[in-house]
Amino acid sequence: METLAYQLTAYSAAEVALLLVALQYFVLAPAWIVAALVLPGDRRAAAWWAVYSSGSAVGLLLIVIGMHETLVGIRAAGNVLVFAATLSLLRGIWAFTGQPAWNLIQALMMATTTVLCWLAMDAAWVWVRITFVAAMWAALYFWAAVAVWAHVRRGMRQRWGLLYAAPMLLAAVMLALRSLRAIGSPETVVYEVEQNTVLSVGSAITGLVPALLLQMMLVSLLVSRLVGRLERLSRHDSLTGLLNRRAMDELLAQEEQRARRRAGWAGQAGRPVGGQMAVLMIDIDYFKRLNDSQGHATGERALQHLATLMGSRLRDIDHLARWGGEEFLALLPATAGADALALAERLCERVRNLSMVADGTPLPLTVSIGVAEWLGPHDSIVCLLGRADRALYEAKQSGRDRVVAGLSAWPLAAVKAA
Repeated sequence: METLAYQLTAYSAAEVALLLVALQYFVLAPAWIVAALVLPGDRRAAAWWAVYSSGSAVGLLLIVIGMHETLVGIRAAGNVLVFAATLSLLRGIWAFTGQPAWNLIQALMMATTTVLCWLAMDAAWVWVRITFVAAMWAALYFWAAVAVWAHVRRGMRQRWGLLYAAPMLLAAVMLALRSLRAIGSPETVVYEVEQNTVLSVGSAITGLVPALLLQMMLVSLLVSRLVGRLERLSRHDSLTGLLNRRAMDELLAQEEQRARRRAGWAGQAGRPVGGQMAVLMIDIDYFKRLNDSQGHATGERALQHLATLMGSRLRDIDHLARWGGEEFLALLPATAGADALALAERLCERVRNLSMVADGTPLPLTVSIGVAEWLGPHDSIVCLLGRADRALYEAKQSGRDRVVAGLSAWPLAAVKAA
């Protein structure tokens, strides 16, 4: 420990600070490599961030060596490598958010930085290098901040956008101030850089604090997306992409509560109750025969085909779920029975007219649909689904490829009698 402490005293405060930043990047680079290997959905983004971390670590180490040994060429190479690593950070953010990469602009910025760092090996060019490279660096961080802010605003609550962008905005502001200071007082800046004094220590701190916050932000973005995917998997059918039964049960319970509240308000106002919601119970005709004759792969494609066809005809407020096997359930909020019947007829016709193609051969499909409407505050989801299920059964018994309305309150009367 005493030997290490003695060795560290040979380095300036700026060099020690930069070494700490480099160590941070060295530790995080393997984690991003592992993330790129185990997260196929975000492999490109994690790979770019691995390049960012490893490139920053090596570049900062070269800068420290160049500062300590007064090797201006190595120091210049370190600056170029760290700038290239920052470009990798931005490319990773673009890959993560699905935004296009501005390759030409990045190439021009990289070429300009390389030339300026090479020229800055002559002390007369140092202030020029600091002015322009720091300004471009600030622009990169600001660019990255805007990309993250826009992405977070789309997928999360609005207020989180600025929080996620804050580390990059902080780095952008500090680098912009560094550029302005180089313009305002070039002689002082050159002296401080050569002597590794206040400005260089500030540069190291500029990297240390935002770098840690930035890495935390990147990890948070990945974790948030992973949690979202897991939540989606828990609520959606893996074959069709529709809601699963568990998710639809939750939506039915929520819609029942809304319907009861609306019914209460309508009753207080003396208005008739009805049209609060409706459901469609949909079943593929002769699905077992299809599976037996064409194979399960064709049966699965039929489920996907119908899910796409029917989902495209529903409103944004409607919900469609795979209820089980070859059965689907559509929840139609704020829909009267007559409107639900009309929609069901259109769905039947659409499925009938748009055959699925299997191995180049059209394969006709049909569906039977049972329709039920919410009858008021004394109704329940169990009764509503019971009416829809019985209507579906009647549609099957009466020839299939048709719609039957289950709008009577027979299940409700049966429940009361029991």
